[in-house]
Amino acid sequence: MTQAGHYISISEKNKKLILAIFASFLLVATIIAIVAGVNSHKNSTKNAAAHALLMASCNSTRYPDLCYSTLASIPGVADNAAVPKNVILGYINSTEDAIKEKRYEADKRLATGDVKEPEKGALLDCINNYNSSLADLGKVSKALDANPDKKLLHQQKYADDLKTQVSNCKTNQDSCLDGFSHSLFKKVWQGLFSGGKHDAGMMCSNALALLTKLIEDTNAIADGLKTADRKLKEDNDSKEGWPEWMSESERGLLQSSSLTPDVVVAVDGSGHYRTVSAAVAAAPSHSRKRYIIKIKAGVYRENVEVPSNKTNIMFLGDGRKTTIITGSRNVVAGSTPYHSATVGMSIFSLLSDCNSFFFSIFSMN
Repeated sequence: MTQAGHYISISEKNKKLILAIFASFLLVATIIAIVAGVNSHKNSTKNAAAHALLMASCNSTRYPDLCYSTLASIPGVADNAAVPKNVILGYINSTEDAIKEKRYEADKRLATGDVKEPEKGALLDCINNYNSSLADLGKVSKALDANPDKKLLHQQKYADDLKTQVSNCKTNQDSCLDGFSHSLFKKVWQGLFSGGKHDAGMMCSNALALLTKLIEDTNAIADGLKTADRKLKEDNDSKEGWPEWMSESERGLLQSSSLTPDVVVAVDGSGHYRTVSAAVAAAPSHSRKRYIIKIKAGVYRENVEVPSNKTNIMFLGDGRKTTIITGSRNVVAGSTPYHSATVGMSIFSLLSDCNSFFFSIFSMN
């Protein structure tokens, strides 16, 4: 073979090698494109199904558009849309963030030092209410997270307590806005704490709807119950004359003949204190046992406020017609609705029987 022929042979082999390599790359690229397309279609279908589940969950809420936009913006929630509990936990976390934003706004306004009454009092009420809401929502999240099998949701009292704590969130927001009802700049102040991308009140309403739907889906409320509302009932509604929602231990406590009060309040000075407020102030903080304040017959002209750290306090009077607490605060005179209550309590539930003046305040722990 000639020298020129040798060069021609090598050149042809190189061309064939290059063509083979190019064809291999082309084949690999085609396969990758096909696989990527298939995976993209699968992911698209999966995402569509997940978002459809989120929309279905939000259909039970009062503000479905807000519900869906909130859930869709939470990382990882769409991937767990098939698990209702995870959806609710994600939404509650977003609700807590919305409340923290409103609390920050209230703190910022107070920090200026330019706020006068009654707006200053209303801002302080808002902060207290927001702290209360965050505490309640935190307990609900902890309770749901600690019970992955949802067995406890089948217990009516347990489910009702969770719903009560979430509903407090909406009530607290409404109370915050009511505090500005007699301000000359009512609309401006109320606008600071309502509306916006994440309205705290609307978020709380949706959280309650999502939780209620979860409870209903897990058959937490027994068949035949007419309502889950806690309402006082007349004496003839039950055989023993007690509200159905009052526990046996509480009934036994009231029926006990050895009920000994820790302190006595008497307007005539015959007790430990002359006012109920003084007795509450002196009560132990975060008590783990029932602390009984006996209020003797008389008219007590005061507004009693029980702060959140005064747990397990019981007020026991001599009768609903003889032991009377009456206050005169009102919003026109400068008090906010939160502070105009004759007896106001934070974070607790109120229990009253129909035979005598009796209040029992329970810790939500």
